[in-house]
Amino acid sequence: MNQAHRPIKAALWLYFWLLLFEGVLRKWVLPQFSDAIFVIRDPLVIVIYLLAWNARVFPLRPATFALGIYATISIVFAVYSNVPMAVTIFGLRTDFLHLPLVFIMGDVLDHDDVVRFGRWTLLLSIPILLLMWWQFSSPSGAWINAGASGARGAQLRGAMGRIRPPGPFSFVSGVVAYFALVGAFLTYGWMRRGSYARGLIWLATLATALAIPISISRSLLFALLVVGAFGVAVVARDLRRVPAYFGPLIAVAAVFALISDSVILQAYRTRWEESVGASQSGFSTNVLGRMAGEFTEPFEVAVTAPMLGHGIGMGTVAGARLMTGQYAFLLAESELTRIVLELGPILGFAFIGWRLWLSLLLVLRSWHWVRTSGDSLAWLLTGATFLAVLDGQWGPSTNLGFAVFGAGLALAAANQPREAGA
Repeated sequence: MNQAHRPIKAALWLYFWLLLFEGVLRKWVLPQFSDAIFVIRDPLVIVIYLLAWNARVFPLRPATFALGIYATISIVFAVYSNVPMAVTIFGLRTDFLHLPLVFIMGDVLDHDDVVRFGRWTLLLSIPILLLMWWQFSSPSGAWINAGASGARGAQLRGAMGRIRPPGPFSFVSGVVAYFALVGAFLTYGWMRRGSYARGLIWLATLATALAIPISISRSLLFALLVVGAFGVAVVARDLRRVPAYFGPLIAVAAVFALISDSVILQAYRTRWEESVGASQSGFSTNVLGRMAGEFTEPFEVAVTAPMLGHGIGMGTVAGARLMTGQYAFLLAESELTRIVLELGPILGFAFIGWRLWLSLLLVLRSWHWVRTSGDSLAWLLTGATFLAVLDGQWGPSTNLGFAVFGAGLALAAANQPREAGA
């Protein structure tokens, strides 16, 4: 190992642990400092950048220079729009501060480092599932279901009087992002024998299967289906290996059969029925319509958006709280629409283009790695991450952290040649 990289790797591990457990600190341990803990990884990111600069691995490349230009112009636009400085600073950290970390991870970590991150990700899936079950079974006002700052009754409603269990995270979106990564590492574990202990893979598979209905989250199912689609693309290259996956598929089907009459699946079915019924459309129309709207709405609002935007940071919930004292979306809930309204059409679409470029980079580079090395880890991690990079909401600190860290892991997983396999 390059000795200059050792402190950077240690700092990245700290980032990983804070990403997983900052919600625990915000809800139960230090709720009175919830707002400060919300940005607890920001100083660490700056430390990592200083370490990377000292080790001469800070990514001085066109992509990061573009971010610097975008950030500078955003400040000018915000000053012109009279946006409070605190809101501007929060907007800058949301859109730009963490992104160079993706390239540092890609340069400093290797394939074996990523596998080690995966081992801990899989190990933690079991206690996280148990915590979610506890939250699912408890009243919405119970202390175990506290939100950020220790607020009772702050979690999202699921169905049948149940909340959507957030596990150790502040909100259920953390569960969605986390189990997407679990799904990627699990799929890799089933494809490449010996990467993880067999018992761990089986337990994490069952935990992931049960997390879907317990979460009462359609987004979690969709995220895992995307990872599964990426896995199918790898399996399709060698159909002789298909029988090896019958075991886990049968086991998951058996689990769902056993809990078919349980309150878990009843609540999950109710959530689906309520969501489809509210939209007065079928499942495919509902889901596909929402996805299409994410990408068409920015063009619709661009016609009336101020050329310099309303000001960076205004569209986030935290920015709204700084300005009004209320938790709300002042501009738009959709991430891409938020960007256009905050930064204006020209700068907004430029930044959306940057995020699209990074998403395509992950897809193209990881697939090239599958074809040249036979190793699928980078590709599967891309499946868990690229949508979060492209149009995931970055205002919530946990969402931003998983998007950045997952993208960094995907790049790093293609660093070290391995024997031909999955």
